[in-house]
Amino acid sequence: MRNLELFSTASIDHLLWSSESTTPSLDSSALEVFTDFDVSRPIIVDASTSAIGTAKIMEKTHAYMRLVVDKNNKFLGIITQQQLSPHNLMITANRLSLTINELMVTEVMVPREELQAFDYNQISTAKVSDIVRLLKENNLHHMLVIDQDLHHIRGLIAASDLARKLKQPIQINQRPSFSQVAQAH
Repeated sequence: MRNLELFSTASIDHLLWSSESTTPSLDSSALEVFTDFDVSRPIIVDASTSAIGTAKIMEKTHAYMRLVVDKNNKFLGIITQQQLSPHNLMITANRLSLTINELMVTEVMVPREELQAFDYNQISTAKVSDIVRLLKENNLHHMLVIDQDLHHIRGLIAASDLARKLKQPIQINQRPSFSQVAQAH
């Protein structure tokens, strides 16, 4: 064991400030706005959690999306507040002849087979503006980032994180529901 010495701060009155700008811009590298799971642990929910339990957890933690994993941490899909809306839970419960309280998160999540993602090598050469444009064009609030070489989910890009880091709103339009389309005609 090594003994560490403590020092007085009585004569120290200046903070060291980074000389780098911490606010990315639309011309910055996309890696500056990417949540890298090699650095930050992903926010997950276990597949054995009920849909109602997941909704409560997400509400308490102010999370819009979580990754769904099995007991071995194998990636199964994603769950968002949209899938956990009372309307969607009711529709899914009716379709499966279950009560809302019986629904599991895996029954309302978006399975990994239905998801698309950026490749890490691709975003490493992209600009933030490229990411913003793609999210807007595809009405996406989140996009996973995969490492095809290592065959794993490398991270995530979220429109809400982009807006916070850029200090400007990023408007992502919701895809209209069937009822909204029907009412328009």
